Amino acid sequence: MSEAFPAPPAQPAPPNDATGGASDLRSLAIVCYVLFLLGGVNGVTTFIGLIIAYVKRRDALGTVWHSHFSNLILVFWVMVGAVVIAFLAWPFAIGAAFLSWPVFWPPALSFPFAFWFIGMPLVVIWYYYRVIRGLLRASEEQSY
Repeated sequence: MSEAFPAPPAQPAPPNDATGGASDLRSLAIVCYVLFLLGGVNGVTTFIGLIIAYVKRRDALGTVWHSHFSNLILVFWVMVGAVVIAFLAWPFAIGAAFLSWPVFWPPALSFPFAFWFIGMPLVVIWYYYRVIRGLLRASEEQSY
């Protein structure tokens, strides 16, 4: 009456194991960082990197690569916000300058000049810092 139970069939490894899926996520993270670096020159490749980051972020949950994809998404949206603020500042400054005619009022132009010549270079430096640091950490297989 003793019945021997057969062994359960072998289950395939999850896609994010140490050999298969994680290396795919690593290579995709590195590709995204390179696309973001190229995006500084042409701008279009950043959108491709953003799409990859959004699609793969959920697959990377629980791995070190999730922080990389989240970093790329954050860097993109901060840069978009800075560019929008920069371009919206100019019409207000020019309008204020024309409204203050014939007495020129230099403080009307101070925010756009300060943002373009101080703020934007700082944002660009921050952008490249985050992208290069992420690329280096991804190549070392560390979380961002």
